[in-house]
Amino acid sequence: MIDSSPDMPSADAQVFEGAIVHPDLYLWDSWSYQEHGTIHLFCLAISRTKPNGEALLPAEKDNYPFHIRHFSSLDQGRQWKDEGCFQQPGKTSDGHDGRNVWSGSVCLLPSGEKLAGFTGIFEIDDQRRYLQNISLGTSSSSQIDSLLPSPLSCPIRDREAILSLGYYLDAADRLGSNDGEEGGPVMAWRDPFLFIDSDQRINAFWSAKSGPGVGVIAQGLIAKGDDKCGYSLEKLYPPMSLPDGESFTQAELPKIYFDDAQGIYYLIVSSCNRFYEGQPDSEVDKTIRLYKSNSMRGPWQIAVGNNSAIKGAEGLFGMTVLEPDFANDRLLCISPRTGSDNPDAAFTIGERFYLDLNTATVIR
Repeated sequence: MIDSSPDMPSADAQVFEGAIVHPDLYLWDSWSYQEHGTIHLFCLAISRTKPNGEALLPAEKDNYPFHIRHFSSLDQGRQWKDEGCFQQPGKTSDGHDGRNVWSGSVCLLPSGEKLAGFTGIFEIDDQRRYLQNISLGTSSSSQIDSLLPSPLSCPIRDREAILSLGYYLDAADRLGSNDGEEGGPVMAWRDPFLFIDSDQRINAFWSAKSGPGVGVIAQGLIAKGDDKCGYSLEKLYPPMSLPDGESFTQAELPKIYFDDAQGIYYLIVSSCNRFYEGQPDSEVDKTIRLYKSNSMRGPWQIAVGNNSAIKGAEGLFGMTVLEPDFANDRLLCISPRTGSDNPDAAFTIGERFYLDLNTATVIR
């Protein structure tokens, strides 16, 4: 069983100027949407303090449940207000978020409703704390209002259908193992990004594998039923590989944006080249990558030159696009920091920046 949850701090009253260096929370991974001039930013969060009052080290965070934190900005990300907890574990009726909730996304539907995708983590045992699933909830305000009663896609329930399409899952009794998958890193069936296509269909893209150490992108089509939060996975497509996928083992936190004037889809992926669990962090590279395609099903190609790594993004991971600016060939972005370039900045969110689409370079 996971340890008792650290205290969940209430919303901090200060206005964060530029970067979000929260006094009480570690912050990582990010996603966002904009509505009526307000940018809503979400990230994973955990208290910097254990329930017994001791300092929580970042390396210990997986021993505790996280929550999803919500921030808002009225000036395109120059200042941020802490809106408190958006979602916490243990709220689904069947327990598919019983251990934890991980990264996801929020999108505005044509109806005006907000649909939230997230990763649920099953509570199995202390040796299998990474058993993930893809799920949904709806929101009309600053918190989740209703949740799917069962996962949108479940590697236990849907195992044979997932494998038949070419995805990889470890043996059923090892799913979510702390030790990784057959010599590779831990399981990947997480980080759903919701995307409304030109036909007003709801798509989800998420992190998956086609082998123990082969990161790919999954895509599913979501159908809306008549009931409240009555969504289901209408279709799961075969995995999408990336042109330089041999250089990393996990393709995480995928996000897709469409430049309709040029008919170009952009895919942003945060990649990791961890080859096995227990590998020293000093040997692991975390990189943000940029791809493009004329179709959201690919094939994807490196957006600029022969290297998908975004230049100037060292020390960043899990970024989000606050506002596309395709007319000027750039994206307004913000990203959590890993601390690889500055240990004091680890698990904080850095200042906003532009990503130049012509050069795949961060412009500050």
